[in-house]
Formats: sequence, C-alpha cells, structure tokens
Amino acid sequence: MLPIRIAMLYVLLGLASVAAYGILWPGAPVMEGDSPQYLEVARDLRDFRIDDIHDRTPGYPALLALTGSTDAPTRALFYASLLIHFGSVWLLALALHVSGASTRALTAFGILLTLPPYVEPAGYVMTENLAQFALAAGLTGLVMWFRARRTAWLVAASLAIGYAGFTRPVYQMLAFALAAGLILFPGVVRRLGLTYRDAVTAAAVLVLGSVVILGGLCVRNFTAFGFFGVAPTIGFHLSTKTTSLLERLPDEYAVARDILIRERDAQLVKPGGKHNGAQAVWHARDELSKATGLSTPQLSAYLVKMNLRLIAQSPVEYLEDVGRAVAAYWFPAAGPLASMGSSALRWLWALMHLAVVAVLIMTAGAVWRAMPARLSGPSHMPVAYLLSAAIVIYTMLLSCFLDIGEPRQRRPTDVLLLFMCFAAAHLWIRLRRSTAIPGGTA
Repeated sequence: MLPIRIAMLYVLLGLASVAAYGILWPGAPVMEGDSPQYLEVARDLRDFRIDDIHDRTPGYPALLALTGSTDAPTRALFYASLLIHFGSVWLLALALHVSGASTRALTAFGILLTLPPYVEPAGYVMTENLAQFALAAGLTGLVMWFRARRTAWLVAASLAIGYAGFTRPVYQMLAFALAAGLILFPGVVRRLGLTYRDAVTAAAVLVLGSVVILGGLCVRNFTAFGFFGVAPTIGFHLSTKTTSLLERLPDEYAVARDILIRERDAQLVKPGGKHNGAQAVWHARDELSKATGLSTPQLSAYLVKMNLRLIAQSPVEYLEDVGRAVAAYWFPAAGPLASMGSSALRWLWALMHLAVVAVLIMTAGAVWRAMPARLSGPSHMPVAYLLSAAIVIYTMLLSCFLDIGEPRQRRPTDVLLLFMCFAAAHLWIRLRRSTAIPGGTA
C-alpha cells in the first residue's frame, strides 16, 4: 500500500480535482466524433445482451449504461470518469512506490497528473480514460507480481489487460505481445531477476485473461452474427493507410476504387476538414456497402484483402505513410477542455508534453545501463519502466501501422509516459550513486 501521508495527499488531490473540474468544465462530458456509436452500443446493452453487431466493443458502453448515459451523456458519467482517472493515478503511484520511488517523487507525480492535459480524457465520451485505467491496472499488477510472485497479482493484470482490449480493440493483442516478450527475450528476463520457467508461467496467465474476455466476445459475435472477432472494422482502419495509392488498384476492385477515389478527392477540398483524405473510407462506407452488397464484416474482410494487395505492390509508399504517422503520433494531444479557450494554456500543455517526450529520449540509454546487475541493491524499477515502455511502443506501432496514427490514439498511454519519466529519473539517480561507491559495479 501507499505510505499513509501519500495516500492522504492523493485522496485530497482527487477530491479537490473532482470539485474543481466540476466547476471548470460545466459542459462535460463532451460528445466527440465517435461518441454516438458508443451510445448506440450502450442502448443495446440496456437489456444486458448485445442484439446487433457493432463497430465498437462493449467495454466502454457498459460504463455508459451503468451511469445512465444511453441516450445522452450524464454528469454521473463525468464524475465516474474523474474517479476512474484518479484510480489510474493511485495504481501507477503504487507501482512507483513498490519499485522504490521516493516520497518527493510520488508527491510530484500525483500533482502533475491532476493537471488538465492528463485529466481531460475523463471529460469526453470516448474510451481513452477507461482504457488508461485498464492499462494502469495491468501494469501495476505485473509490477506487483514481479515483486512478490503472488498469483493473484498476475491474474489481476491478465484480466485488466484483457479488459483494455474489450474497451479499445487496439489492445486485443497486447497480452500476446507481452507474453512473446517474456518468452523470446530470456536474456532480458534473467537480467530482471526472473527465471525462464516463471516467465513462461507469467506469459501463459497473461494470455489466459484475454482469451477468456476477448475470446468470449469473439464466440458471441460468431454464434449470433457469423463474425469471429472483437470488432468488424479492421479493413476500414487499414484503408486509412492507402488513400494515396487507390489509383493503383486493378479493375477487379473498380467499384470500390472509384467510390473511394471520388470520396477522397471530395475530402481534400471539403471546408473545415483536414484536407488529407485519410478518412475517406468512413464517409464512403454506406455507398461501398450498397455497391458491393456486402455487410459490414464482409466489407471489412474485402477491404483487408484490397489493402494488403496495395501494400504488397507499394511497400515503400506505405512505409512513408507510416513514418509520417509516427511523427504526428507524438505531437501534443490536449484539446479544448484542457486549454479552456486560452492560447497560453494550449502552448503550456504542448511544451509540457514535448518536455516529457524529450526526457524519455534523453534517458533511454541510461535506463538500460541501470539494470539490477549494475545497481547497488535490489530494484524493481527497471521492470516497471520496461513494461510501461512495452505498452507505449505496442500502442504506437499498431496505431501507426494499421490506422491513421493521430495523437488522440496515444492518449491512453500519456500517463505511462509520465510514469516512465519518473522511473527513468529514479534509475539515473541510483546509477549515479552506484558509480560513486568505491569498487562499484558500474
């Protein structure tokens, strides 16, 4: 548990922040572009069953239903989301504490995470805030398991990561990616003080949670709708990567090609748009479905096949688009709630985010040097850092290789970026102290 003084500070920060943001953001929670789709699923869940195939998974709509936000978002949803955010802060602080962070570091960490850019996702009817909590719970469970080897922590981490995929489909393979890392990198595992047998056990338990939660959803979708998957939209997301290549499609895709080119060109000159045409497939969706006679799952599969062909034909152009997405992905994501109409605040939050990214880049090399073998005394901070880094990198890769890769898709991991800064600072200080000891290992 957290030290009593830190626990009391976090409770006070949370209560004060809930009261403050309740005043500062009287219109929250705010509807965004995808919000109506989540409300649609929430209405479907009112009878505790899913009656139709939806683009969105049920994880976040379940919260909407529980807070009475099926027809319109309620203030109860906003306050529940604020509590969820501060639950994330508490869990990450616990992970820092058991890894050796000082009281001063925990205090600064808690205060920073009460600032508007980090709280803002709680003010929108979107999944980022809930996904952030699931990731924080998964990370903390894994850190606690590394520290105490209690199966309960590993099971909790497995279920939390599975629920992250239940909330945002991008995380449906996260448990498998982490499990693969534990199995395929035995040298790193041993350096972190874990036997290979323990690593294999951890990998199996991690995967089990996602198999149960997401596998259950897949089976339900297959038995009820004939579609095996968590959401029938992968083809649409992948289409955002190939809009500049549509003219290269062969005539067998002529119907879809012509519709997508026409819609892309219209989006390029649409007043108020982003003028890049990347989202053309979503605007052309109904027309594509009518022209091809395909249902949403069938159309998604058709688009996957079409896009894989384009990527195979033009791999360099595809990678150029991925590269642009990776660069844009790291730009500031703070929106109108955080800036509250102030350009000065918007600049401040942007500079703060860029400073966090800069710290991570500058400390990356030092972290590897500060592994347990080089430190004087035991430390679980390398585990905490590497696990959070794995989640951050996983999110970036899938968002940029399979989707548009915009900063909003990074937001569930923004608290992890700050977490990594504090972990890196702790490791750097430990390394400096180790090298200052006569006869030290570093």
